[in-house]
Amino acid sequence: MKKSLFTFLFLIPIIVFSQEEEEQKTSKFKENFVASGYLKFMQTVNLPKDLDDEWYIDNLFHNRLNFKYYASDKITLALEGRNRLIYGASPKNIPGYANEFGNQNQYAFNMSHDWATGTSYVLNSEIDRAYFDYSSGDWQVRIGRQRINWGVAMVWNPMDLFNTYSFFDFDYEERPGADAVLIRNYLGPVSSIEVVFSPSNQFDYYNFAALYKTNLWQYDFQFLAGYVRENYNLGLGWEGQIGGAGFKGEGTYFYPDYAGEDPSVVMDISFDYTFKNSLYLHIESIFNSAGATGPIGPIDPSFQLTPKTLSLGRFAFFNELQYQLTPLTRLGVNNIINTNDGSYYIGGNATTSLSDNFEILVFGLFFFGDENSQYGQGGSQLNWRLKWSF
Repeated sequence: MKKSLFTFLFLIPIIVFSQEEEEQKTSKFKENFVASGYLKFMQTVNLPKDLDDEWYIDNLFHNRLNFKYYASDKITLALEGRNRLIYGASPKNIPGYANEFGNQNQYAFNMSHDWATGTSYVLNSEIDRAYFDYSSGDWQVRIGRQRINWGVAMVWNPMDLFNTYSFFDFDYEERPGADAVLIRNYLGPVSSIEVVFSPSNQFDYYNFAALYKTNLWQYDFQFLAGYVRENYNLGLGWEGQIGGAGFKGEGTYFYPDYAGEDPSVVMDISFDYTFKNSLYLHIESIFNSAGATGPIGPIDPSFQLTPKTLSLGRFAFFNELQYQLTPLTRLGVNNIINTNDGSYYIGGNATTSLSDNFEILVFGLFFFGDENSQYGQGGSQLNWRLKWSF
């Protein structure tokens, strides 16, 4: 009995210490673990060119989950993705819609899965961020699915070689990523160099590029060189101010490593200014040396957006006005004009915060032009969206 009691009393400090150690570990994990996300519902009304034709309605539930764990002051682990359920006219009427809804052909690894599909719905989950990040001193290494954000302009980014996005995909504010290894070295307070290696989705070839950043004459400059999507690339970007207005630009030279296509240049210039009354003005233009100078004809259904095809016409212009009507409500209007075929797009948006983490957005997209022009081939859209962030 005395021996058992002695053993019990001897074990109490060990048990208490183990519990305290476990509680400390749990507490530390909670402190270093960050979770966030949102839940959105958006309804889209697709309007045909002839309003007497049938209107199509889509409904989208969109849930995003972001997880980060700061394992130490040097190591960060991240996992982010989204779950989407769409039901309505598009899955029913567009051939192959389910295959394209969560398509990850731009990635080396497929992290997308359709849980359920039917004649009028698709339920899909996909991971678009999954990386290991190590930082020590002036060095940073990030391995995995990540966003390689090399663009400086706000609408078109010809320097964004690894993860091109469309301005019209406004419900995907995080923008796509890439499966890559990034190595960055900070050379000083205002300069750095980063190297990216990214395998292709077929593993037939590899994408490799380097970017150098510095500051000269109170302007941020960046220079890139690489081999991406079977093109040799040279690029230049800058960001600064002229008379209080933001002045940005970027351009890339593409030299194809295959026959049948000539070298091309895609260049973008952007100005933006905020007035004292909170009125925001943004003007941007893009030049594509390989762009069409007339009607582009029917767009190929297999068309893929790349830095070389940000504009299908030789020139395009973007204009935008945003105004903070009240502290909780913002109004805006924007448009894009393809000056070569005369087609154009007009959009309008209104956003209201109903609380700190709850907002409603109304966004209209209207397309005009001849049948064979860039913006005259489709109809228009009316969208309204509720978003709850957590």
